Amino acid sequence: MSLVKHWRLVLLSLFAIVALAAFAACGDDDDEGDDGETAAPTSPAGSPSGDERIDGGELTIQGNEFQSLDPHFSSFAQDISLHRMLWRGLYSLDMDNKPVPAMAASDPEVSADGMTYTITLRDGLKWSDGDSLLAEDFVAGLLRTCNPVNAGEYQYVLTEVVGCDAFYNAAAGPDGEAGTADDVTLDDASLQPLQDAVAVTAIDDTTIEIKLSVPKPTFPIILSLWMTFPVPVHLPRFAAATPAAPGDWGTDPAALAYNGPYVMDSYTPQLEGVLSPNPNWSEEYSSVGKAPTLDKLTVRYIDDLSQAANAYRNDELQATDVDLTQLETLRNEFGDGQEYFKQLAPSTRGVEMNLEHPPLDNLDVRLALSRAVDRQALNQVVTQGGNEPTTTWLPEVTGGVAPDEYDDITGFDATAAKKHLADAGYPDGAGFPTLDILVGDSPAAKATAQFLQESYRTVLNIETTITTVDSPTRSSRFREEQFDLFPGGWIQDYPDPENWIVGLYDTPGTLNHYNCSDPDIDDLVNKAKVNTNDTERRQQYKDANEIISTTICGIAPYWHENNHWLRKSNVVGISEYMTGQDGAMGGDWAAEAWGLSS
Repeated sequence: MSLVKHWRLVLLSLFAIVALAAFAACGDDDDEGDDGETAAPTSPAGSPSGDERIDGGELTIQGNEFQSLDPHFSSFAQDISLHRMLWRGLYSLDMDNKPVPAMAASDPEVSADGMTYTITLRDGLKWSDGDSLLAEDFVAGLLRTCNPVNAGEYQYVLTEVVGCDAFYNAAAGPDGEAGTADDVTLDDASLQPLQDAVAVTAIDDTTIEIKLSVPKPTFPIILSLWMTFPVPVHLPRFAAATPAAPGDWGTDPAALAYNGPYVMDSYTPQLEGVLSPNPNWSEEYSSVGKAPTLDKLTVRYIDDLSQAANAYRNDELQATDVDLTQLETLRNEFGDGQEYFKQLAPSTRGVEMNLEHPPLDNLDVRLALSRAVDRQALNQVVTQGGNEPTTTWLPEVTGGVAPDEYDDITGFDATAAKKHLADAGYPDGAGFPTLDILVGDSPAAKATAQFLQESYRTVLNIETTITTVDSPTRSSRFREEQFDLFPGGWIQDYPDPENWIVGLYDTPGTLNHYNCSDPDIDDLVNKAKVNTNDTERRQQYKDANEIISTTICGIAPYWHENNHWLRKSNVVGISEYMTGQDGAMGGDWAAEAWGLSS
């Protein structure tokens, strides 16, 4: 028996045991299921154009616990998912991913040179506590994202706002990056002039002016994202804010005000968050024309999706993400297109590698780790064919290339993997250090880590350890770059290839926690960000994607993701509103449309 065949037999046996145990616990051993091919989105009957909801009722769903409630800081899907329920910006994206007015009264007025935006607010806007929502609140939100003390992870999308970069980078220490451990301490005297120079101004109570350094083709979309959400400056903690102390957003729901469809009534760490409708929300603010009809929305924090499936069976949850190690059983049990539904997501997952941790700075090592992984087997064994194996970072539907485009360079090939490791100076794994794989506490995450560990052991003769942590800890450790190997990836924030490259793979990118640094990528990004020729701009991002994917500059992609969900038959608005805008939950970008039918 060849080494490769032996490796696959070992893996298949290992995960068959895990899956069998899960199936036995469910009392369902029906083998008929998914053939592993990517399908078109499926959803229950119902259309976003109608509204079958009743007034009232309570909805309890599974979710992952957030790390931060601060929308001007956060970068993880579970945080962003919640932020969109609680706050909204000047614009929102509609079902077709087009920006439409939310808190703004109309489209922005843009100067002839494309560098000055003037935005007028709707009349009579109010925070959830009844205080007026004003232009100064939106100015404060933009300044908060640019503030180096707050160190917003998504500041990079505002880099074209005049003065934002200079303000954000003021605290950067010797490593040249803001928001890291070596930041210098600055006082109000040094920061105030930099904040004042950020070209975001409240002309009056209902008018905002934003000046850019160069035209930015995607800026109207940016103004729909969470890092541009307003700050309730009328509250004491924010009214007293200064540049050096921008106000602690905190995690106490009672200390905040909201302008989204929901308010947060309570938060119990490691258990749940409880929401209710915002009394000052109107359906005219919604990009889908909806206002909440629920009396209460509870997000139960459950990382282990096998537990969530059991809670769903016991009617403790009305909707949950699906444990992919139980995919066939759950799909057969709850009915494809009935209580079970799925959608191809604009999302790529892979092994993220910290290039500042030797020997991961060696290209041959990264190629060896990538080529040691059989993506087809990984997908079938760990997710029961639930995703689309790939070697490209940027999905084809978002301006990238076909999933198998780079298989001959970075795809599974045990012989090539061994040669790359030998070329790196570690023949047959000799002298290779032990790397750690950091994962969240869910069956699919742990199964993925075990698959990778066995792949590296069998193909490369190297050992790895696995560290399992909860969601907030995982997020924090990634952000602080305390990892070697990190099965992670990206969920699209807005529908443009820019969102897949800028900030993630350019050298100064605030989300570039794997420390990819390539001058050719930087050159392409610098050109594309200001290129008003859309065809050229998209090709530049496509070229950057090729470098990222073929040099494993931060990640070895292994699949594009499908979203798999269960929801009770009387739950309305989750599957109907699933789009590429989803954060962590189906249809969560328009949670105001969720409800119950009769």
